[in-house]
Amino acid sequence: MTSPERRSIPGTTPGLDTMLTDRYRIARRIGAGGMATVYLARDVRHDRDVAIKILDAELAESLGRQRFVREIRMAAKLNHPHILPLYDSGECDGLLYFVMPVMQGQTLRSRLDAERTLPIDDAVRIATEVADALDYAHRQDIVHRDIKPENILLHEGHAVVADFGIGKAIVAAASESSTFTQIGVTVGTPAYMSPEQATGDELDGRSDLFALGCVLYEMLTGEVAFTGASAQATIARRFLYTPPPVTTKRQDASPEVAELVARLLEKAPADRYATGAQVVSTLRTATTSGPRAVTARPGTSPGETSVAVLPFTNMSADADNEFFSDGLTEELITDLSGVKALRVTSRNSSMQFKATTKTPREIGRALGVRYLLTGSVRKAGSALRITAQLVDAEKDTPLWAEKYSGTMHDVFDVQERVSRAIVGALQIKLSSSEEGRLAARPIQNAGAFELFLQARAEMRRYGVSLDHARVLLERAIEIEGESPPLRALRAFMEFSKVRAGTAIDLRPLDVAETEARALIALVPDASYGHALLGFVGYERGQLKEAARHLTRAMELDPADADVLFFLTITLQAAGQIEPGQQIAKRFHEVDPLSPLSGAMLCCSEWFAGNFGKHVEMLERSLALDPENPILRWALGYTYALMGRFGDAAVQGKWMLTHTPELPYTAQLSALVDAAEGRHEAALASLARVDRAALDAHHTFHLSESVAMAGDTTRALELLEWAVDHGMYPYRFYAEFCPFMTPLRGMPEFDRIIAKAARRAAEFGA
Repeated sequence: MTSPERRSIPGTTPGLDTMLTDRYRIARRIGAGGMATVYLARDVRHDRDVAIKILDAELAESLGRQRFVREIRMAAKLNHPHILPLYDSGECDGLLYFVMPVMQGQTLRSRLDAERTLPIDDAVRIATEVADALDYAHRQDIVHRDIKPENILLHEGHAVVADFGIGKAIVAAASESSTFTQIGVTVGTPAYMSPEQATGDELDGRSDLFALGCVLYEMLTGEVAFTGASAQATIARRFLYTPPPVTTKRQDASPEVAELVARLLEKAPADRYATGAQVVSTLRTATTSGPRAVTARPGTSPGETSVAVLPFTNMSADADNEFFSDGLTEELITDLSGVKALRVTSRNSSMQFKATTKTPREIGRALGVRYLLTGSVRKAGSALRITAQLVDAEKDTPLWAEKYSGTMHDVFDVQERVSRAIVGALQIKLSSSEEGRLAARPIQNAGAFELFLQARAEMRRYGVSLDHARVLLERAIEIEGESPPLRALRAFMEFSKVRAGTAIDLRPLDVAETEARALIALVPDASYGHALLGFVGYERGQLKEAARHLTRAMELDPADADVLFFLTITLQAAGQIEPGQQIAKRFHEVDPLSPLSGAMLCCSEWFAGNFGKHVEMLERSLALDPENPILRWALGYTYALMGRFGDAAVQGKWMLTHTPELPYTAQLSALVDAAEGRHEAALASLARVDRAALDAHHTFHLSESVAMAGDTTRALELLEWAVDHGMYPYRFYAEFCPFMTPLRGMPEFDRIIAKAARRAAEFGA
């Protein structure tokens, strides 16, 4: 400990070297900015070098000190590999300070001063890592407010963002004083401020993404995106000026990277990317030169016969008719998916472009398709007016357009006419079976069709009771009778109760199976029955049977996202890891912007031991569908596999608040409790789960939590039940899963793994 007679250190604030002597020994000043001065110091307690940042005295005087310290404590909880951590903070003799590690390396500003422009791969990697850090912080409700090259450290080749939470703390503390407006404008750097930050508006994460766009533009072109003779002129320039495209300055930059930068620099927040996860996803798939290759089905030319049906716009005065326009979109997707010469983007990806302002060329590239079908629906009572247009996305030119007027009774004719017009415009010759499918009328009554669409929309709302959907469906059946799509939807509702773990027993599976076999006999060329038998087979652990029916359903309807999802998890459960990964990739190709397909890319890697691979895709999926508890569970479980139990706990807490009844909720919460040593709490949570209607997948995950909580006997019982009932990815159990560690080496565990290996081999044969 330093004695009171210790001499003053040159270059420090008077008295600073004796202020913190019980904790830190100040060595020298190492930097200064507009709001703070940084000192190199020695952390006496932990025997390490640290950087202490002292806020300017006048600024500190104007702030609400308790609020500042409270906000800094929140920022100190951030735990991410690309965020510089905060070690300590507080107030001492009227000065506000916070403590950070001393990082080896240089800042991005230093590198840009030396090199002016960076190799594209380096610039993309740095931007990806910064975007990943931003996405994590934004999900904790922390906006940086001052992203710039000076605050991006390059440590061992990787980007680390400094000063996270400092700007938020200053603004929050200033809000308690009369200087709020002044402080709100001065936090941030003029060259990198978003328009909304420059005008003092409320900010969210999209403001940081604008600043990231400025930084990426500078890394690629060597030029600052917005400059002026003064700070005011620099700020004003972003409202009046759009920087030249990156490709005009950097010929080796790919169009995807250039488009990403342009979108980040959009003046309106709504026109930028919504989350850092979306930026990460785009950057990871962008090539370093030339246009991105479009994935096509075997036997087709890339992009030549690929089409996306974009959500038809609801032009009706009644907003409740939205389900009708969405339903018509989906029915057209189903019609066109039955034409083998067409590759049709699935519903979930198409729906990501609802009310979009993107150009056809941008949408086509994002979806990997050549053609787009767009349109609008105006419905008033029974009167109906539909417009449709087929666009060549690559050339941004229309190929065909038509308007249809009539009544709801004409809707099926319109649907068929639109589908046939597209096929004709693309010069595709239909087979006799394809002709029959386009002419088919699975639901004859327009009123019943409308109720069917409403029921299906209700059923797809996660966390909402199926009761309303069931009432709507029964009304449709009263009008229409027992038509195949209505029967299939009713059976799927029964199955969904077991899948979610909310059924009281497994009898709904018997109902779904009986209906599935009847549908196969009634409409053998439709996918309904085979899909249902595949779903039921998975739940019962009859994986060979499930895979056979799901494969047949996929042949009949290649764009059915539910079928691709269940085929992926069926193969995973059967220990067929590589085939499962291949179907997950195909799912993503068919439905590239679907939250579920992005999630499956990540989840399929669990069973190969690649726990962090594609985690950004799963994070993006949750950003697209934040109310989805299954995605919440999957992300929390992935974080737990990666050892990020604090992040896993965040997802578990959301589920406890919003979906406490789901078995997934208890399993994840118990897993976190057990990993952090709260074994009794974990076992108490698990004891409340009713296993009567749980499948092998649920049961295996319960065994993980029980094992981690120390009840190895019970964990082995649950694991063996899961293997016996259709969950036997034996290599994951034996080698990769960290939560099986308490069981490894036990003779009983080895016996169960041997059984799982035999079952996987039998399936593969």
